[in-house]
Amino acid sequence: MWNKRLQSARALSALQQGAILALVAGAFYLLVVNASDNLDALGIASGFGFLNERAGYAISFHLIDYTPNDTYFRAYLVGLINTLLVSGLSIALATLCGVFLGVCRVSDNWLLGRLSYLAVEFLRNVPLIVHLIWWYGLMLALPNVRQAISLFDVGYLSNRGLTLAWASDGSLIGWGLLCAVGGGAIGYALMARYRNGLAWKGFGPPVWPAILIGAIVLPLIVYLISGSHWQWDVPVSRGFGFSGGVNLTPELMALWLALSFYSASYIAEIVRGSIQSVSRGQYEAAHALGFSEMPTMFRLIVPQAIYPMIPQVTSTYLNIIKNSSLGVVVGYMELVSSTGGTTLNQTGQAIECIALVMATYCVFSLITSLLMNFYNYRVSLRTHG
Repeated sequence: MWNKRLQSARALSALQQGAILALVAGAFYLLVVNASDNLDALGIASGFGFLNERAGYAISFHLIDYTPNDTYFRAYLVGLINTLLVSGLSIALATLCGVFLGVCRVSDNWLLGRLSYLAVEFLRNVPLIVHLIWWYGLMLALPNVRQAISLFDVGYLSNRGLTLAWASDGSLIGWGLLCAVGGGAIGYALMARYRNGLAWKGFGPPVWPAILIGAIVLPLIVYLISGSHWQWDVPVSRGFGFSGGVNLTPELMALWLALSFYSASYIAEIVRGSIQSVSRGQYEAAHALGFSEMPTMFRLIVPQAIYPMIPQVTSTYLNIIKNSSLGVVVGYMELVSSTGGTTLNQTGQAIECIALVMATYCVFSLITSLLMNFYNYRVSLRTHG
């Protein structure tokens, strides 16, 4: 009897969901048909064929080859890569600064706790666009090229941005990063397998040294076996700019720093709240066993605080990716500036351009959520029946 009721409840739920899905699909179809009819009435061609046409506009910063003679699709790829670059750099720096500030917020050192509290409150209560404009103004106020600040003669900081030494063969960077990711994954898998075989769960060696060693050793082995020749292209001052190396423009630097420090303030509060959610008895037990403050924090408290931390940090990461669209304010050509801005204005294909931008951001967000959920699953406490 109960099985029949359960089956009927499942069937009713499936019918309700199917009906809602059909209504949404029908509404979407009507919108598409209506938009297509209106575009035809105005004599505006629809579709994505415009992506194969000549773009005709320049993009100052690009990691792949690009000229105004390339297609709109190539411009889209440049904007996509620029978005990924600033988002990845911002996530990395925001995480480091946020964890540091969050741990300092719960420190027993009164001065350290107060200073970190002031930093967090200041950073998160100033609008992001104000952060962006302030950092951009600061970058433009740096010395000119001839008076650039030297960074050990391999990099220079000026009002033209940050110029760093780079590999003469740029493809080596891409292959090196790929090998580093693969080596880190191998190191993580080996250490995880070793830790799972231990009798006492949670008391094995940390995972991060294995990841770091793998990320260094595998690229080195591939480099030695392949017989490649690594040569540095060191920047040299030439006239009103630098010759050689890679230049991180003031627009990229401003957007990177603004996103990083603004988001770090929210990550710091997430870290603080998660650490304080751990039972006070854990601290007392560690002190009773003779552990000092630092080992207690990083070996006992933080691992337990990671579980409630990850979902909230995931939301912050998603906001970083979406807020990278503010690069349009300072002229950094990312996805919205290129495809959602210049390309849209030149072609008039508003629906297609906006749909392409929305779909790309949606994919970015889904991939980020998938990776963070996988990490959450790996580190979460699980019971085995």
